[in-house]
Amino acid sequence: MKKFLILIAAALFAIAATSCQKHGNIGTDSIPDNILKSFSEMYPEASNVNWGIKGQYAVANFTLPQTPRGGNNAWYEKSGGHWGMTERDINYEMLPEAVRNAFESSEYAQWKIDDIDMIERHGVDAIYVIEVEGTLEGRPVEIDLYYSPDGILVKKVIDAEDGYDYGDFIIPEPSGSIEDFIRRNYPEARIIDIDIEHGCTEVEIIDGRTVRELLFDGNSSWIYTKTEIRHSEIPQNIMDIFNSSEYSAYRIDDTDHYTTAEKGEFYRFELEGPGDDLEIDIYADGTITVVENGWDGPGTGGSDTEGSIERFIEENYPGARIIERDYDDGYIEVEIFHDGREKNIYFNGREEWVWSEWDIRRQELPQAVSDAISSDYPDYRIEDCEYVESPQGQWYLIEIEKGDREIELRISPDGVYI
Repeated sequence: MKKFLILIAAALFAIAATSCQKHGNIGTDSIPDNILKSFSEMYPEASNVNWGIKGQYAVANFTLPQTPRGGNNAWYEKSGGHWGMTERDINYEMLPEAVRNAFESSEYAQWKIDDIDMIERHGVDAIYVIEVEGTLEGRPVEIDLYYSPDGILVKKVIDAEDGYDYGDFIIPEPSGSIEDFIRRNYPEARIIDIDIEHGCTEVEIIDGRTVRELLFDGNSSWIYTKTEIRHSEIPQNIMDIFNSSEYSAYRIDDTDHYTTAEKGEFYRFELEGPGDDLEIDIYADGTITVVENGWDGPGTGGSDTEGSIERFIEENYPGARIIERDYDDGYIEVEIFHDGREKNIYFNGREEWVWSEWDIRRQELPQAVSDAISSDYPDYRIEDCEYVESPQGQWYLIEIEKGDREIELRISPDGVYI
């Protein structure tokens, strides 16, 4: 038995030590001297070093005394030799105390921990990624939980792509004016991510313990700052405006606070209720505007996705206009406008389609569905209807209510409860 365990350990070590081979192992004579020098200065205790190429980066896979299993990868720009990122495979005990406390008080504390990575990048704080395995809505999933050093959960990804190496997590160099703007307006903030897409720069920061998203145009001019807020954080004057409006019968699903260069300050409400869902912007002076077709803040618009997700949408929702792409509770949510209505399409971290959903009117329900509800719940009123389709099938998600009692039904198109 002891010999068998030793063989297993040796095999695991060999796998870890060669994990960079997917980049194509190459000799050090193919790596620029300035990169080799920078690496040796940063990691003088490194052993079992293997070099490979990944896109525009030279990547070193190596072992450190404190991480004997290997699994460390340092990324350097091939052109200038600048260090961009190091991914380190660490033990749970190596996590900052604040991260351990945050995880242990989270809903995932009892899930199985599969792996822990520490992501160090140029110019920003480290990020700690705890990969956990468990069951969500009756199916097994893997979730990557991204924590800041002080224990703030900044991101989560469900079922990330196999072999994901954080290559798209490297921070591009922002313009000086963007950094100046952040220093002036958010002097205590820390940058945690920067994305440059479609000519705009999106910067995610932690301001105190609040995560904010800033958008800048192609000239590095500030467009807006967006902050997701809880229902309890909505100012009372804004709630008074909402409660006295024609939209007060709607249920508030989500709220964001916007500060913008073009339109000033407002609160965006995502609403669910009778008829279609909608979004409205409420200003302190009492002005309310309806967000047309998912317009996402001043100066934005157009497609915000690419690759397999875009191909899926083109094939399954021909003619759709992509409005917005974002993470929603670990899934990639792509909002589209198709056939005259907004639809939400969800993908996992591998960019595999998980489900689609959109609001429908009561009169659009199949007769079999309406008959089933009226037969089994004759005294209930239909509050909301959604159509859902997934690789497992299609169904209607219907909220009904009677007085203070609410029930959510899942019914197939032929009237069978799921």
